[in-house]
Amino acid sequence: MITLFATQAFAHRVSLFAYVEGETVFTESYFSKKRKVHQGALEIFSTVSGELLLKGTTDDKGLFNFPIPEATKAERSGLLINLYASEGHRAVWTLTADEIFPDISEPDSQTQTQPVSSPAPKVELTQPTEPGSDLAELTAQVKTLTDKVETLKRLIISQQEKGPGVNEIFSGIGYILGLFGVAAFFLSRKK
Repeated sequence: MITLFATQAFAHRVSLFAYVEGETVFTESYFSKKRKVHQGALEIFSTVSGELLLKGTTDDKGLFNFPIPEATKAERSGLLINLYASEGHRAVWTLTADEIFPDISEPDSQTQTQPVSSPAPKVELTQPTEPGSDLAELTAQVKTLTDKVETLKRLIISQQEKGPGVNEIFSGIGYILGLFGVAAFFLSRKK
């Protein structure tokens, strides 16, 4: 008598998203919008030296947050974040130095009085102020908002991933057929 047990198979990939707010790096790990990575292992590396800076584990909501490592601040480098989830799934996210330190490429307000690339919007000043201070402040705010918009764009793009592709579907079918082949082999040996 042959008894077959059917199990539910999920064709899924793991996703990782990371962003910086102030001095903290926030990460979110998930298989799908409803299925978060529980107890996934994270390793955080410097993009300059390649040094392992930090290890952590996601909580039950797929979250792991950490302060910007001191070595990253000293190097003014980016971070490479590796996620190791269940069943051998892996995801990688890179935070560039510009995302972590948005003030790196800002012009120095004392040495430069005009913007380098494009003219800033004209602002009516009601009180006399130090020349260039409002422009520098406005430029800094625009840069901060631009960085946040870029981060949101990356999040939206990663959330729009439809589902498994053709390769994943055929791989899953092949895996299932392989299991049936192994079962048939062992059943034929018993006869």
